[in-house]
Amino acid sequence: MQRADEMVAAGSAPSQRGPFQAMHSRHSLLVLVDLAVLSYFIYLFTGGHWATQLIIGLIIWSSYRSRTPWAYNAAIAILTLAALFFASFAAINLYSFAVGKDVMSLLFAFLMGWASWSSIRHIRIHLHPIYRVSYMNGKMQHSPLHTTEILAGCPSCMAVLAIDPLQLSPSDKCPHCDEPLVSSDTAARFGLDSEE
Repeated sequence: MQRADEMVAAGSAPSQRGPFQAMHSRHSLLVLVDLAVLSYFIYLFTGGHWATQLIIGLIIWSSYRSRTPWAYNAAIAILTLAALFFASFAAINLYSFAVGKDVMSLLFAFLMGWASWSSIRHIRIHLHPIYRVSYMNGKMQHSPLHTTEILAGCPSCMAVLAIDPLQLSPSDKCPHCDEPLVSSDTAARFGLDSEE
């Protein structure tokens, strides 16, 4: 067993599957939901044949779920289209709120903005080279770790990082999302100073 197979993302329960398989399972569900939303609105706006859209969507989703290489870029395209779709709905609803002061438009704009941001975060994970290599061959690839290093997931973007927990401080930031690797609550609990 490789050391990467033993990695558990902060805040998640260990499972028999590796970290990539667990993450890929969540991504598969997101791709399925985004495909369903996009297919529904394409059907509404174009009046296309729903059975064709269903068959194409299921082929893309099942290929992505079984890690077929061509479906990797298709999933990124679906997530990108969904992010643009959700962002445009958020903008339309913000405009509706500004013009008519409709509170439901503001709530819907918030929800659509959140969905768009979520899709963008998942796109960033897909563009990470380690995720891409793991998708293509099913194993986490990493360089040999020093004896004091461990593999850990960033709590914000889930990027896999090699860290030395004994040298980790509250001022350390993720190189991918620039968010802190140690929360202020954890630093306060262990008496760590953010100036270290």
